[in-house]
Parts: sequence; structure tokens; C-alpha cells
Amino acid sequence: MSASLPRVGVGTDVHAFAPDDAGRPLHVAGLHWPDQPGLDGHSDGDVVAHACCDALFSAAGLGDVGTNFGTSRPEVAGAPGVVLLAEAARLVRAAGFEVGNVAVQAHRCAAAAR
Repeated sequence: MSASLPRVGVGTDVHAFAPDDAGRPLHVAGLHWPDQPGLDGHSDGDVVAHACCDALFSAAGLGDVGTNFGTSRPEVAGAPGVVLLAEAARLVRAAGFEVGNVAVQAHRCAAAAR
């Protein structure tokens, strides 16, 4: 691929809160948020890291976070989002691309707040 041809991808991710009795910690943008309800998901539910994975995969034409790290891959169950993000970047580079930057905009849905 030509280094002079920029490619742009868009990524989004949404997870519901885990049940109160699940004991899942909250991780967002690779940070642990103690004493906050965790998000449900196959991995740690880190919506920022997952959206970045989706954006990278989208730009490279490599599917999305679900096709690359979904439930068909039991070895990523509970994996930290930052681990998935590092693997996404590795896969994108292995496909012949370089990562220039990733931008994220996060929103907390008032209806989802507890």
C-alpha cells in the first residue's frame, strides 16, 4: 500500500452494564475505574479500546472487532481492551498499513447511567 494514501476508518462500540452481581470491574480507555459498575462483554467491555480497534480494522478493510476477536475466539474472553488494541495494530501493520492516529469521542448515555 502507498504510504502517501491516507485511509480513514470509523469505529463504534457499545456495551450494557454487567449485572450487579457479576463483579466486573469497569475499564474504559485502558483505565480502571474503581467502585464503578463494569460493562458486560466477551472481553473486558472497554468501549474506547474496542472502538479504536474497529476504526483501525475499518481503515485497513479487515472487518471489525467482532470478526477478529469475537466469541469464536475463547482465548480472548475477559482480555483487556488494550491487549486487543495492541493486537489490532499488529494485524493492521501485518496487512501492510501504518497507523497514523486514532481519535475517539465518548458519550455516556443518561438512560444507561445508574
